[in-house]
Amino acid sequence: MNSLKLSIADINQLMNNEVEYEITLTDEQLKAVPNVKSVSELFAYFTSYESDNGYLVHVEIEGVINVLDQFTAKYSPLEISEKEDIIISEDSSVTDIQMKRGEFDFFPVLLALFYSAVPLRYSSKKIEYEENEGYTLMSEDAFDEISKKSEKKEEKNNPFASLDPTKFE
Repeated sequence: MNSLKLSIADINQLMNNEVEYEITLTDEQLKAVPNVKSVSELFAYFTSYESDNGYLVHVEIEGVINVLDQFTAKYSPLEISEKEDIIISEDSSVTDIQMKRGEFDFFPVLLALFYSAVPLRYSSKKIEYEENEGYTLMSEDAFDEISKKSEKKEEKNNPFASLDPTKFE
């Protein structure tokens, strides 16, 4: 499926009801995410609500991809999920998707959500802090903690740390 076009009447029928569509991606579309071998299942869910200028369409994708595990160097299944709210209106100055021939094509939105949901790097092993020959591997949390400790240590060694900068204006 390279198109998912909905008219205003279709969007009106979605009002406060969730509708599910199964999404298939081509090999060409998967080339943008080289760490993904295949997509086991991918679904899009739509719900619409009235808004001041038209409709607010809540779009959500969920699925299972086979992604390269950088720890094991093998492909592993991974559940993904991403969502976005889209404003739809016949007024082209406020709509997020332009109407063409009376329809709004949501497939580019779904493709963008898919690309956003795929992690750039994936590892089944959660690494907090690991030191090896010539390099250190750590999580963002571990890095932040070490950085805070380093900043506090520098403050203690700074002879100007106790000065009030407002007194020098």
